[in-house]
Amino acid sequence: MKQSIGRRFLVLVPLVILALSCDTPTDLQYSYQVPEKTDDGWETAAVESVGMERDSLESLLRLIASTPNHMIHGILIVRDQKLVFEEYWDGSDLDLDEGLDPIETDFDRETLHYMASVSKSITSALVGIAVDQGLIGGVDEPVFSFFPGYQDLKTSGNEQITLRHMLAMSSGFDWNEHEYGFDDPRDSHYQMFDTSDPLRFLLGRNLVATPGTEFLYNSGDTNLLGEIVRRASSSSYLAEFADRYLFRPLGIAAFQWTRFGLADEITFASGGLYLRPRDMAKFGALYLNEGAWNGEQVISASWVNASREMAIQLVGDYRTLYGYGYQFWLGRIPYRQSTVEYYRAAGWGGQYIYVLPELDMVVVFTAGGYYDTRPINFNTVIEDYIFEAIIE
Repeated sequence: MKQSIGRRFLVLVPLVILALSCDTPTDLQYSYQVPEKTDDGWETAAVESVGMERDSLESLLRLIASTPNHMIHGILIVRDQKLVFEEYWDGSDLDLDEGLDPIETDFDRETLHYMASVSKSITSALVGIAVDQGLIGGVDEPVFSFFPGYQDLKTSGNEQITLRHMLAMSSGFDWNEHEYGFDDPRDSHYQMFDTSDPLRFLLGRNLVATPGTEFLYNSGDTNLLGEIVRRASSSSYLAEFADRYLFRPLGIAAFQWTRFGLADEITFASGGLYLRPRDMAKFGALYLNEGAWNGEQVISASWVNASREMAIQLVGDYRTLYGYGYQFWLGRIPYRQSTVEYYRAAGWGGQYIYVLPELDMVVVFTAGGYYDTRPINFNTVIEDYIFEAIIE
């Protein structure tokens, strides 16, 4: 994978140099600070103005400060449409152009962070926008209808696969990205990148389940979804479509999205995106607000609602998770005497966008737990500290 990930797509736009949002806590006497107001579209406010108190959040910061190698890079909280909490810590991120070795990074508000599989949820949004625009007929379109040059790979089994199946990780295509390392030739990622025709590899995989019947985590299918959007929109690159119809409407001024090294027109849609944490929060707020941002309908409410509904049930030990939507994980987390529903975009290493509609809240985490287990669990952070801060 190191040799074949390839070049990034870099959107070159002028960046306004901004001050750090908050100082990194260095002792156990940390005092909460209101996130700094900038011109990035976020309204910032104190936690007290949105029905939260600061004591639990200061306890969280003390916990992090006292935990060696916590690997947390950023935590942001949005409530009632306002950014009310924002903190950053230094740590190790990944630069795909440099392989998969961690690189020490000084994180702040302006630092692009590797999103890993959070990219999948972004790609799902792009599919939704393409459907909204009529570029794609709907989620029940057969996948092979978008790839006329690969009809020789179509069989009586895989011709049934639709976009709905791929969005729900239920295509039935074989895929293995957890048993071996990414640099192992037996790994599906390695095989996908180690060919000049990744589409033939992806469309030619064996079926291991009837489409639509079983959940099988499958990054390969997300890359097919990204390529379908590119082809349907006649874009040179998926990032062009994303920039015009998703990122610019959200006021996202800078991002990077890696493309395949041996097939440069194809974007690593399942895991190659870099965003800033405040922009991750914008994406979460977009879904919380049923596809609207600052009064503009960026994605239809119908797509957002379909995305967060259970498309396939999860079977096995997924802890608080119970289902999968359109490239979003669905879960329930304890809240006082009951539970609250959430859905989240999730990426390797600890990249998360939690959307909690019942509490009008978005929580963003970035982290560097790529090769080691993080000592602080983010569900625990939400349940024991962020939820504890809510007073109304």
